Amino acid sequence: MTSYKQWCEPVKVVSVGSHTVGLLVSVDDDAGIRAVAAHLPSRYAATEALARIAERFGKAKVSAFLRNKLPPAQGARSGDLGEILASAYLEEDCGYVVGPSRLIQRDHHEWAMRGDDVLGAKFDSASNVLLIKGEAKSRARAAASVVKEARESLQREDGLPSTHSLTQFAERLLSTVDDDLGEAIIKLQLEHGVRPGNVSHLMFLFSGNDPSSHVRADLTTYRGLIAQQAVILRVQAHQDFVRTAFEKAIADGA
Repeated sequence: MTSYKQWCEPVKVVSVGSHTVGLLVSVDDDAGIRAVAAHLPSRYAATEALARIAERFGKAKVSAFLRNKLPPAQGARSGDLGEILASAYLEEDCGYVVGPSRLIQRDHHEWAMRGDDVLGAKFDSASNVLLIKGEAKSRARAAASVVKEARESLQREDGLPSTHSLTQFAERLLSTVDDDLGEAIIKLQLEHGVRPGNVSHLMFLFSGNDPSSHVRADLTTYRGLIAQQAVILRVQAHQDFVRTAFEKAIADGA
């Protein structure tokens, strides 16, 4: 797990109308890199596969295997890490089920993924399915244009999760201990249809600066029906954080 509480200040949450903005600030990038690097292998490969490779071929071969799975380019790594960190936040801090990483089944480690960046789900107290659609952006400096891009992505499909992305997400859950949630999502899609009341949004910005003013401006002008949550994760040296986390993940193996 990414253990944000161990290397970040306590999250500072402010309200913008009925929406919220949370700011996480790293106080120890090195500790964050160690936590993230330990988490990365399981985002790209099934833990059972990693364990088998380590047992049959040795730990050094796990590193070689991961090198074939993880993207080699800094830009691709940065984008993936934003998505991975957003999913971890939903799981660790918000109680959502995010399921097996969609990056495990990526066709090629140099190809961009399509569909929704991040999806999460959970049951409410009445056993209704609550969905969250997330858009993650990872930049050394997150400008107003980055927030605009994130908003445009969240608004696709009228703000709802894409049908295909949600179907794939539900299918991934069917092979886990959360199979009942996966089945409930499929039932929602087939029998009732997903509506704005079932969905909330997460805009997750992983950056080296604080784009809070841009995020507040975005939420102030938002006129949709879907509840909004924004989270900013600010590190001290964004590009170094990305590069070192991936290098350490490969070097350490599983």
